[in-house]
Amino acid sequence: MTLRDALAAAVGHHQAGRLDAARPLYHSILRSQPGHPDALHLLGVLESQSGWPGAALPLLRRAVALLPGDTDFLGNLARTLRAAGQPDAAERAFARTAALDPGDAQIAFTLGALRLERGDAAGAAAAFAQALARRPDFAEARINRANALVALGRAEDAARLRRQAVALAPAHPDALHNAAVSALADAGLDRPLSHARRLDPELVDRAGHALTHALAADPRHGAAADALIGTALSLVQAGQAPPWLLDRAARTALTVLRRNPRDTRAAAVVAYRFYRQGRTDLASRFMRRFARRFTAAEVAADFELRLWSMVRAGRRALDGLSDADTLLVAFPPLELLAEPPAGSGPLLAVSCDDGYYRRFATGLLDSVELAGGGVAVHVHVVNPSPETLADLARRRERLRLSCSRERVDFTGWDDHRRTTYYACVRFLRWHQLMTLWGRPLLHLDADCTLAGGLDALAALLDGADVGLLRDARWRGPTREITVCFAAFQPTPRGRAFLASTAAYIGAFLREGRGFWMLDQAAPFAVLDALERRGEGPGVRWFDVLDFPWVRFIGEK
Repeated sequence: MTLRDALAAAVGHHQAGRLDAARPLYHSILRSQPGHPDALHLLGVLESQSGWPGAALPLLRRAVALLPGDTDFLGNLARTLRAAGQPDAAERAFARTAALDPGDAQIAFTLGALRLERGDAAGAAAAFAQALARRPDFAEARINRANALVALGRAEDAARLRRQAVALAPAHPDALHNAAVSALADAGLDRPLSHARRLDPELVDRAGHALTHALAADPRHGAAADALIGTALSLVQAGQAPPWLLDRAARTALTVLRRNPRDTRAAAVVAYRFYRQGRTDLASRFMRRFARRFTAAEVAADFELRLWSMVRAGRRALDGLSDADTLLVAFPPLELLAEPPAGSGPLLAVSCDDGYYRRFATGLLDSVELAGGGVAVHVHVVNPSPETLADLARRRERLRLSCSRERVDFTGWDDHRRTTYYACVRFLRWHQLMTLWGRPLLHLDADCTLAGGLDALAALLDGADVGLLRDARWRGPTREITVCFAAFQPTPRGRAFLASTAAYIGAFLREGRGFWMLDQAAPFAVLDALERRGEGPGVRWFDVLDFPWVRFIGEK
């Protein structure tokens, strides 16, 4: 058999996928002619295809050294260097190939993709431009050049390229996904979102539909699925999620969970959809089962797992919960420093740590004094300084003011655990004060100020067991009841609601599972359970966006 016949036979086996039959033929050729460029090149390609780039590279380098102007040789060397984890050498090889054959759009595209992976947005944009100069209908090159231009801060040029890519390939999932990315930016969803920054609903819908079109073209498109899930979560948390978008995101999330059973964002979207449907009991059970896949440390480290770990819903959510008075033995004692003035009228109840007292509570007390009307106030401070105690004593000369303290050793506590304690322990203290004095309590955050007198507010609470602030934008069970204000009446059901809320919080804090927003998860869960059991309190609801008696500082 001649070398030409042997090479033809080897190539035939190679093209048919019979690599084990092709390999010995290439080797036999190289034994006869060690410098045979085609045999070196093709054997190198074969070894690379077999997953052995280490064996392939010496062969391909020898072939390129023999024929340095052959773009096929150089291109395959570049691809193998990339597969071997040698990006610098791969980029140099691709650049040489592109220079030798500037008409090869695919080589320029691959060079651009490699540069984009390595963070060289400018070099990538230039390579993709070269590919487009040779092949204007190259949709993938437009998509990737758009991504490079975004990294360079040229968002408008990127958006134009994305629209062109969709026009060239209207069913291409990547083109549709990239168009959706531009639509998300147009809607303002490429920046951190809060419920205070309102988005244009039409632009939100357009962005959502663009993502669903990308997923319809390719249901397994990971980037589009991730973008849809992330968009839904952001919109839920900001109270701006259209129901249709949350439904579509939840269906996508279930598909994602089949591929990745530990995707916490996907699981959270499913849970928020249950909540939106009025089935927080199903959402809670779903997230509890899902959370079994994670360690306690992993739950504590993940935002959504933390939130949902504190939500228990359903008529049996309070079963097995110790009563608040039993739980209080695990906490420092409440020390009463000054009794309230005589009477049965409501007490404005404020709780904070010493730092918050000096930063905010003094402003609140100033506003109480300005409002007049003889409002009685109780201030509870965790670890008050002598300066704070002295300020409270001075204010007692001008205000109907009572106060209390507790002393806590926070040694070894991180900031999150400490601030969670400050936010939550107040409800245990309000339960104690309700038991002691049997007076209505108007709980208020320390970082608020009164906008005027409270007589009209007190009148609206007549006949109710509790008064609660609601955020009616379906932001989730830890955001629906906003506890910057709450009213607790000394009725049997008002007392029971406060006692159960205190017990719920106390149980989580005692077990070391209390996280930020436990103070809002608790009243939601308690109210849900009591109402399902037919024992719910009479609630006077107020709108968090329209509560004229108090000026809130920051987002609530």
